[in-house]
Amino acid sequence: MTDSQLKAKYMTFCKFGDKENKGTMTSTKFFKFCKDCKIVDKQVTRTKIDLLFTKLKAKGNRVIKFSVFKNKGIPELAKMKYGKTDIPGGVEKLLKLILSGKTKSSGTKADKVKLHDDKKLYTGVYARGGPNTKSTSVTLSQMADRSAADARGVNHKYDKNKQ
Repeated sequence: MTDSQLKAKYMTFCKFGDKENKGTMTSTKFFKFCKDCKIVDKQVTRTKIDLLFTKLKAKGNRVIKFSVFKNKGIPELAKMKYGKTDIPGGVEKLLKLILSGKTKSSGTKADKVKLHDDKKLYTGVYARGGPNTKSTSVTLSQMADRSAADARGVNHKYDKNKQ
């Protein structure tokens, strides 16, 4: 895997859900990267990945840049995943996993709900509209008046246009 391929993969995960990201990876995106590239297993847990991210980032920062990701993150992940002391062998295996990883969205789609989606089935205020509160001629005491009103909830006793 070349540096440009690794950078492209890194940017794909950085920009996931944030198209204007200029190349910084947060802890959440770092974990998503590890999970989607199938690095996460019984030995490499979310806690270990979060601790690694905390170790990688500069004190007081919330993100890491590509250089830190490439030079420190990848070797540490390889060590964590494969437990190899000969880092290059583990790094090569890890880079193959990274190359095969793709961003996945696990969003859900709402089911159709007949009473919500079909506006012909709306009832009450939703179907006929509610009272007009923008009128400057209606006072609070008139709005709070509970005497008889029409289907829209308008009390024509105070409506000068209807009289």
